[in-house]
Amino acid sequence: MKYNFFVLLILLSACKQNKTASPADILHDEVMVIHDKVMPEMKTIHNLKKELEALKTPETDSLIMARVSELNQSDEAMMAWMDKFSEPDGEEAKVTYLQEEKKKITEVNDAVFRSIEKARATIDSLQKK
Repeated sequence: MKYNFFVLLILLSACKQNKTASPADILHDEVMVIHDKVMPEMKTIHNLKKELEALKTPETDSLIMARVSELNQSDEAMMAWMDKFSEPDGEEAKVTYLQEEKKKITEVNDAVFRSIEKARATIDSLQKK
């Protein structure tokens, strides 16, 4: 449902009349580009958790659980960010808000891709044994 909201926002911003984009519009688009890059990775996270769980043994349990926890945390960070995203009224307030949100979604992006990379490395190393 939230994903549909963001898609709608992007479509609406794409359909605006030909005019010079405001700083808030530009920031909004930048934030949404990052969001749209990260959102499909939620499925990747889900799949990696399954792969990790399938490799669990008594010897690998703590390592697997650490990687699953990292994946869960990055997934939860994305969901929390989307849940809290709500642009205020007024151009100046929007610009300030979106500057902060860009920082936040960039941190979420970094956490998601870092957790995915670590999970994949762990899977690769365990499958080579």
